[in-house]
Amino acid sequence: MKNRKVQVLMSTYNGEKYISKQLNSIVNQDMPLSLLIRDDGSSDTTLDIIEKYEKKYKFISHTACENIGVIHSFFELFKMADKDADYYALADQDDIWFKDKISRAVDIMEQYPDDVPVLYCAAQKLIDADDNVLHVSMRKVDIKPGFGNAVVENIATGCTCIFNKKMLSLVSEYEPEYTIMHDWWLYMIASSMGIIHYDERPCMYYRQHGNNTMGSRTNYIDEFKERVLRYTGNRGKLYRQMKAFAEKYRLSGENADIINLVMNYRKSIGKRLKCIFSRKIYRQRLGDNIIFKLLFFTNHI
Repeated sequence: MKNRKVQVLMSTYNGEKYISKQLNSIVNQDMPLSLLIRDDGSSDTTLDIIEKYEKKYKFISHTACENIGVIHSFFELFKMADKDADYYALADQDDIWFKDKISRAVDIMEQYPDDVPVLYCAAQKLIDADDNVLHVSMRKVDIKPGFGNAVVENIATGCTCIFNKKMLSLVSEYEPEYTIMHDWWLYMIASSMGIIHYDERPCMYYRQHGNNTMGSRTNYIDEFKERVLRYTGNRGKLYRQMKAFAEKYRLSGENADIINLVMNYRKSIGKRLKCIFSRKIYRQRLGDNIIFKLLFFTNHI
């Protein structure tokens, strides 16, 4: 591995219960890094905990800001990031990283050219509020990243994401008018204009509790029910996100065909049927794919 400079970008908000465990796992990584924390207006002792770590570890810095929400907070971090770093890793406040999380990702990132936007993301092991590993009964699927997947599903869980300087230049120069989540926006950029690498090996413990912004179910039936409710309750959000993306970026070739197909699906039943039967637009799991085909047909995207 070359001597690469990595900066971790963390957004915090009222995370006093778990943040020490997360910070411990970051400072104990097996390679050097720096950590920039943007606190999003915490009202508990989160800032006190951060300041104690900052005094002990000179590579940690933080800024206390007003509350703007997790999405805007991360886009602010993209603007604040050290432009001299080679790679940037995103971090939540309540997870626990494996010791080699960063070094393993950097080893993989080194395989790709620096002048192309590259996004690395990975699988996780789930833990509960007491650090117990959760049994996951969902059938494993072979993840196939692609822009046709990114327009309808996000596989780039933000706390696993690491990207290069070229990606940073794209995400720091422009904050979208609307996006469902910052990590989903990263996935759309990388899959349409660069390289997306999904690592099937878990890189961290991903905590499941009532306060985390985005969670996962541990069995497919529960997850399936949750997703159906989420999809039907979020009508229009996917379309708004794609519209914002299409207005900013002019794609070409197959990716242009994909976004045009989805953007025009509302115009007629014929166009909706094209979306339904297109193999270019897909979700990773068969059941999810069926849900989305139905949502396309009923004009609920």
